[in-house]
Amino acid sequence: MNKNYLNHSVVLADRQFLTREALQALLAPLYRTFYTVTTKAGLQQYLQKEPISLIITDYILLDFDSVSDLGEVRKKYPETGIIVLTNAVTHITIKELNDAGIKNIILKTDDREEIFHAIDAALKGKKYYSGDVLDILLNKETPLEDARILTSSEIEIVRMISGGLSTKEIAVKKHISFHTVMTHRKNIFRKLGVSNSPELLMYAIKAGLIDNIEYHI
Repeated sequence: MNKNYLNHSVVLADRQFLTREALQALLAPLYRTFYTVTTKAGLQQYLQKEPISLIITDYILLDFDSVSDLGEVRKKYPETGIIVLTNAVTHITIKELNDAGIKNIILKTDDREEIFHAIDAALKGKKYYSGDVLDILLNKETPLEDARILTSSEIEIVRMISGGLSTKEIAVKKHISFHTVMTHRKNIFRKLGVSNSPELLMYAIKAGLIDNIEYHI
């Protein structure tokens, strides 16, 4: 155990129960303070309360609107390290995070050593991508390859969005709740690394999910 860890305060911002419990068990004994939050407001509360050394977050699962929101946290608290710990990333997502000043990215499938390498780097202000994230960068993915991580239901929703249907209309047509459609939309945006509907539509065209004559702006 690195004794220097005891000088640091950490906030884990993630809505997944198992992620919070697992990381708290692994990391909490190593730090002076270790907090867990499930909302952006909860994160802001701790940031305003005391100096925080490190934020570990799956920002997609929190109530951030976009990567830009996380970038604003980075600008406001430049001395605080930020690690994005997420389920999946694409070239586009990595670039957006990098442009926002977030340069420590690991996956929830990474092992213990990768987590600690990322923590050490973030606390020192250094960049760190896990091996799996580097593999994504080194592989020349195409939109078609990125789109393969979508489920059949998500692809159907992409096509409905492309057809000009609203979230409410999609919910009615698929016989699911408005909230469920919103969750699908958020997951689609996260998986493909897009931040709005026009970007999603152009991505869908490039991936061959729809023809360019099908969509509506």
